[in-house]
Amino acid sequence: MTATAPKLIQAGSILPRLSFAGVDGCPTDLLPSSQALLLVFAHSGPCSGCASYFEEVSGILDDLRSWGTRPVGVLPDGEDAAAGPFPVLRDPGDEGRRRLGIGADEAAVILTDRWGEVFEVAAYGPDHDLPRPRQLIESAKIVDLTCGECNVPGPEWREAPT
Repeated sequence: MTATAPKLIQAGSILPRLSFAGVDGCPTDLLPSSQALLLVFAHSGPCSGCASYFEEVSGILDDLRSWGTRPVGVLPDGEDAAAGPFPVLRDPGDEGRRRLGIGADEAAVILTDRWGEVFEVAAYGPDHDLPRPRQLIESAKIVDLTCGECNVPGPEWREAPT
């Protein structure tokens, strides 16, 4: 009997508790917080397309943060995590990737709200057809302005950007 790969996590699901390794090798748990979470999973091996995408995300950090979104990059096991303008972590044993149903040869982008509910998710092959920065900002804006209890816009749910 062969084990089947888990299905890609779906919008509306709750992000499971995930543990990654930081630059210092110490475990870092990703838990719901006061901010939405934008997870960007890179392809394995040296991937210039994923490195370029991380740079694009770095270029919109102020916009993402103004809409209450915390970006986190995730590298496959064995890749070196480096300090940068936003956290880039390593996925020990590729456990997080497996739990979320992201294939070994895929890159993925997952956006959750502040309570950990998956708002958007997509996996991509070697083509790097990842969401453009403007799309990420618009999605972060929608998540930030949407009430998690009733899913309707509610600007009273957020403080004005600083």
